[in-house]
Amino acid sequence: MADCSRMYNINFKLFTIPFYRNYLGFWILVLVFGGIFMELKQHILLGKFLFNQPLAFSILPIGFILFSTFHLTFQLRLLRGHEYHFYHQTGLLSRRILGKNWAIVWLSTHVFPIIYLIFLSYFGVEKQTWDLLAILWISVVSGCLINLIFIYNSLLHPLKETVLVRPKWNWPLPRISWFGLELRQNRPLLLLLTKTLSIVLLNGFFISYQTGTYDLRWLEFGILCIAYLHIPILLEKNEFENQKLSWFRSLPLPLFEKVLNHLGSLAIVLLPELIFLFWRSLQLGKMEFVLILPLNLISILVGLLGLIYWKTKEFSIIRFSIGAFFLIFLSILFAVPWVILVVGFTLFFFSQIRSPYQV
Repeated sequence: MADCSRMYNINFKLFTIPFYRNYLGFWILVLVFGGIFMELKQHILLGKFLFNQPLAFSILPIGFILFSTFHLTFQLRLLRGHEYHFYHQTGLLSRRILGKNWAIVWLSTHVFPIIYLIFLSYFGVEKQTWDLLAILWISVVSGCLINLIFIYNSLLHPLKETVLVRPKWNWPLPRISWFGLELRQNRPLLLLLTKTLSIVLLNGFFISYQTGTYDLRWLEFGILCIAYLHIPILLEKNEFENQKLSWFRSLPLPLFEKVLNHLGSLAIVLLPELIFLFWRSLQLGKMEFVLILPLNLISILVGLLGLIYWKTKEFSIIRFSIGAFFLIFLSILFAVPWVILVVGFTLFFFSQIRSPYQV
């Protein structure tokens, strides 16, 4: 019993903690969107809607399978790493012990989606939609079994020889693309979720604006919300620069070159939102929005990035970012000219990267 408990602890440290730590930004977004932007009443309405609309309900089993598959690829990538080669010796354990240990790892990394599915299942029981409930929980059990089978087969077979393939790109990648590639390779779920939520939220603000009830300030508030959705990405950018680009600190760069690098990398990350803003502004026939809205979005983001550079401690960043949100909201509410806000955020950002040794 003591050996089993010790192995559970080892598995938790080797596979559960790295999963949550590597995708902390994703969980922060889920907490912000599902716990702050949505109240309990809205979750109840969502549950009733999903079980009344079978087509919309399909998002649940498909989404869970996709999440479980993504989790599987993460764990297999860990097992292929040099630090985990010793763990392949556990493939010699019995199938029962190995399955029990990995089932606990799977449950500990899927506990939040499963709890939410249990909450939503109440509305399926209330509606007596037993066929939809069966599909939902069959997908959950299937996700678990698929994970266990693939992990077991991976541990059962010898490690494959590592082969390095030279990329077809024959010239140096520009620095402005490095952070975008870092997100795509190491934080794809965070990037995908942020882009999806921001486009959906932006579209909602534009639809409500078209009713004629709101003015430009409503869209500016929407831009503010979208900018704050990108805080986890900005934190990733700060970590990326402080770790993988730390050697740049010994190579002082001119301020103008650094500004271009930062703006270029942010523009690449914001490309879906910028295209959407351009398209919707033209659709509304508001040519001035083509300039105002993208500049507002980029300026708020660089202001938040400057805040992260200014306050390196996590608690300070959260506290000051909340205060900044209400200050910007009040500025929008009282119709402070957008040019003043853009210039203010930009100057604040410049003040944080003025040091030659700031990346």
